[in-house]
Amino acid sequence: MNGFELDFTSTRRLPGSEDFKLEVRLELPDGITVVSGPSGAGKSSLLLSILGDLRPDRGRIVAAGRRVFDSDRTIDVPVRERRIGMVFQQGALFPHLTVLQNVLFAAGGDASRTHARRLLDQVGAGSWGDRFPARLSGGQQQRVALARALAARPRALLLDEPFSAIDHDARVRLAQLLLELQAESGVPFLHVTHDLAEALHLANHLILLDAGRVVATGAAGDLLAGPGADAATRENLFLAVVSGHHPDGGYSEIVIGGTTLFCERLDRPRGSRSVFSLRSRDPLIAVAPPGPTSARNVVRGTVSRVESDGPGVLVVVETPHPLSVSVTPAAVAELGLVVGKEVYLLIKASALRCLT
Repeated sequence: MNGFELDFTSTRRLPGSEDFKLEVRLELPDGITVVSGPSGAGKSSLLLSILGDLRPDRGRIVAAGRRVFDSDRTIDVPVRERRIGMVFQQGALFPHLTVLQNVLFAAGGDASRTHARRLLDQVGAGSWGDRFPARLSGGQQQRVALARALAARPRALLLDEPFSAIDHDARVRLAQLLLELQAESGVPFLHVTHDLAEALHLANHLILLDAGRVVATGAAGDLLAGPGADAATRENLFLAVVSGHHPDGGYSEIVIGGTTLFCERLDRPRGSRSVFSLRSRDPLIAVAPPGPTSARNVVRGTVSRVESDGPGVLVVVETPHPLSVSVTPAAVAELGLVVGKEVYLLIKASALRCLT
């Protein structure tokens, strides 16, 4: 089953403000594609155009190998016939129906009660069949919403920030569930989120939108491997494997690009993958091998970029993972930080924060 082929322009007319125009030209693979970007970037417009709630001005939309919109061929398949599922931020379950009835409603006459119960079991909601949505937590409602969306046997599934209203632990569990459901169903997922850590954890492919334009697209690890991926907070984000624990010392080991780093003690099994963050202001730069230090990590690298960053300077250091470090202009001058210079980064274990 294919992913998505998108080549269209879509305009949303907003009362009291200028019209918003979205221009997209993408070919997306199978698996989970994550769309991220700031508020107002066009993420919801993208989903509504694919779903059929927002009619593009021109272009074509192909979902899982089926052409659902083509202005040149006068094709505009109605929403109900596109077989594209949608999971909303709040779940949007029918409050007057039980959990099982919600799933059966979506399945229509094509699925048996046994099939509906199997889906609920898949999402960990098998014992909630007789409950009404009001008796479920936000995370529980989203599990049921996933089961309901899949019950209709969609050719593709759209997810509009489905985890944003629930707590961190529930988000982590649901993200893992989403990976499992996509792998089993084979249905291409298009998942919208503001959370870049969530994007890195979930995505086979990542799209970054801003002001109605695609500003970057590619493998999530490649896009988020760059320095300052989260420009708002200047965080370095990376995916690492948990390789060991040292309870007596109070720290764990993680591996990225073949290099071992030490972080605070993790409650994660060995071999598991997690997303970590390192704020650009946390590492210290040395231009000679340091002596004994309280920093658990000393990483050698080479300066690849030096650029102005407001009143400060952002120094990009090539290590097994490119890292951005915020320093003062005085530090750049005193240390002679220029492109090509070998440096050493001193990183405390507590500075490496596990996000998933």
